[in-house]
Amino acid sequence: MILLHRITTFLIAAIVAAGFGIIIYYPEWFLHVIVIWCVLVPFFIARLLKWDFKRFSFWVFFSTPVVFLASSILFFLFLEQDIIKIILAIIVSIGLWLYVENLFAFYHLPSAYQAYSLEYLTLVLYILSGFFFTSGAYGGQLFLQLPIWIPSLAVFCVTLFAAVSVFWVSKISAQIGLRFAVVVAILMTELYIALAMLPTSFLTNAAVFAMSFYLLLGLSRAHVLDKLSKKLLKRYVIVAIVLLLIVFGTARWV
Repeated sequence: MILLHRITTFLIAAIVAAGFGIIIYYPEWFLHVIVIWCVLVPFFIARLLKWDFKRFSFWVFFSTPVVFLASSILFFLFLEQDIIKIILAIIVSIGLWLYVENLFAFYHLPSAYQAYSLEYLTLVLYILSGFFFTSGAYGGQLFLQLPIWIPSLAVFCVTLFAAVSVFWVSKISAQIGLRFAVVVAILMTELYIALAMLPTSFLTNAAVFAMSFYLLLGLSRAHVLDKLSKKLLKRYVIVAIVLLLIVFGTARWV
């Protein structure tokens, strides 16, 4: 049985990588690939998690890679250059493989599991998901002429669940984690709306959103865990300012 689970981690990455390859070079197969992903990827992840639907941990570990893949699909829809699509395919395939590989170790081979791996991977995948999802949300709002409240509501729900998951994996109590998660989701939704008013591209807005999400999640997490110090705060702020200057300095203002 453990051999089947061992193979599953590579199978998930292979299915995703092959699917991206097909839709990049044969876009007419897009819907077929999406259907295959929607069936096989959740099935294999759930099997890796022992079908333990009654535990909250199952839904956190199950949803993280699923949200990551789904948000990347939304982002993919607004890409034009094949090279960017290929880079996206590589990032998503490797990200999913790393996550499910650590899920395998955590559930089926504890002696090989590296402490805090899932904690940091969950944070990274949700930051990337935030970038992918908001890129798609801004793109959809632009091309489909959606009213701002529709993508804003979606952003609130996604960031709320992302924050809850990150805090839970960080071993923060559910009551405290939920309270902070709601605040994070509200602030990120307000930022999403504010960025939508700027004369910048959806990629620029999404990059700023992802960096702000990282900053807010990181500081909130450190505060709740009593690890927030002046040195850590200074490091977060400096990194955020430098990245924001790079993004806005290289952005196209329209």
